[in-house]
Amino acid sequence: MLSTQVRVTRNRKIVESMEALEAKIGKRIPLLSKILLSDTGILEDKLHIILNSIPIVHVIKQIESDQVISRQIYMIDPNSNRRLVYAHSHICSNYLPLRIIDQIRDKKLGLGRIMLEYHMEIHKEILTLGYDPRNDKLFRSYRIYNKKRPIIKVKEVILVTDYELSGAIILK
Repeated sequence: MLSTQVRVTRNRKIVESMEALEAKIGKRIPLLSKILLSDTGILEDKLHIILNSIPIVHVIKQIESDQVISRQIYMIDPNSNRRLVYAHSHICSNYLPLRIIDQIRDKKLGLGRIMLEYHMEIHKEILTLGYDPRNDKLFRSYRIYNKKRPIIKVKEVILVTDYELSGAIILK
């Protein structure tokens, strides 16, 4: 069975899109997963709050070609070494300052954290929400804009369950 996706459009709010996805897959999306899927800020910060520890960004693959950087990462819980989120990004490097490109090349921080530290004004637009029944994982795709130009496209897969996240909350 293929994954199920719901397009998030300007006419449909994120909450309505989440409800439409729940209707399509025939089950409720747990609260913490809804928060992570609907996040338009810095996902690392939300995970930090939930886990009470700063997630580690582990770059597993990064390739540069023709003004595009393709990057694959895992966000990892430093306490358990559990993979929390997988993300695959396509970065238009010709629209970014060299100091930000250097930080991306350094492979130590997530993209949101890098842009925040350099005070880059961005807007995040969630494009799709989805569910893959083959691995029972929720995902989303979004675009990051700067000055109305799309600079980054990301697909994130939530690898951890609400039960695992809430267990981390209780243990802390």
